[in-house]
Amino acid sequence: MFKRRFRFRKRHGGGGGRGRRKKHCPRQTQPGYKATLADVPPGCKAKVLGFTQFLPPERLSHFQAFGLTPGYKVRVLQHSPVTVIQIEHTELALERDLAKEIQITDIEE
Repeated sequence: MFKRRFRFRKRHGGGGGRGRRKKHCPRQTQPGYKATLADVPPGCKAKVLGFTQFLPPERLSHFQAFGLTPGYKVRVLQHSPVTVIQIEHTELALERDLAKEIQITDIEE
């Protein structure tokens, strides 16, 4: 009996209902709230709207050198331990504080 149950679970993805759930990508943000890159769930794309006023100019020039400019779409790959984003063919790792300085719009899957 045990072997039969084990085979069934193995054949159907491990069983137990503990599969990884896909996070829902919100279509819109609340009015008046500026969403940041830290708010985008992993696996979703967002369009860069701009940067906050607290971002130092030298950091802004670094972002522009990597292609992170307003109007470009980025994909968020992960948030832990750092936020990793993909800009075209470039992956960039950002600390959470820096991800909060990047304003975004148009979140999509």
